[in-house]
Amino acid sequence: MILDLQLQVMSMMIGSGLLIGLNLTLYDRYFIRSERTGWRWVTDGFFWCVQALLVFLMLFHVNGGEWRLYVLLSIICGFAGYEALIKKGFVTVLEFIDRIVKWIVRTILLTLTVLIVTPLIWLWKLVQTTVLFIVSIICRILFFIGRVLLRPFDPIFQYIRKKCTFLAKKIKKWLNLLYNRE
Repeated sequence: MILDLQLQVMSMMIGSGLLIGLNLTLYDRYFIRSERTGWRWVTDGFFWCVQALLVFLMLFHVNGGEWRLYVLLSIICGFAGYEALIKKGFVTVLEFIDRIVKWIVRTILLTLTVLIVTPLIWLWKLVQTTVLFIVSIICRILFFIGRVLLRPFDPIFQYIRKKCTFLAKKIKKWLNLLYNRE
């Protein structure tokens, strides 16, 4: 293998190590861990298989997939370089982006709440109040009409009420006699 190709492979594998470091930081930061350890092993295994596939595709693109010791050392050097030089700044940038995204989401939700939800709640309360007001007026009108229409029958209702009261007293007296017979 010629020296130029070896330098290309080394630089590509250092870049792969950096990419693995970036992906690992993103995976650790944004992947929601499950309580079940079996699921975690599956996702971790899938992550590392994808990383290995990416490294192999990059290596295949450069030198046809030939694997040498300096390729592994280049990947390790790239990952170590990421951990030592880039990770702190990358995490700071991610935290800044997270704050911006959270602020944008909060602003959008607040705007939607103020412009859509609050007027809908007010409209619903207005409709409820209007309907209750109309129903109460209709009920008062119907009660008034009912009282006016039933006014001529008041003597009959009073007579029936007196008879029912008299009958209830008789039944109570009879039951007291029945239960207190001993």
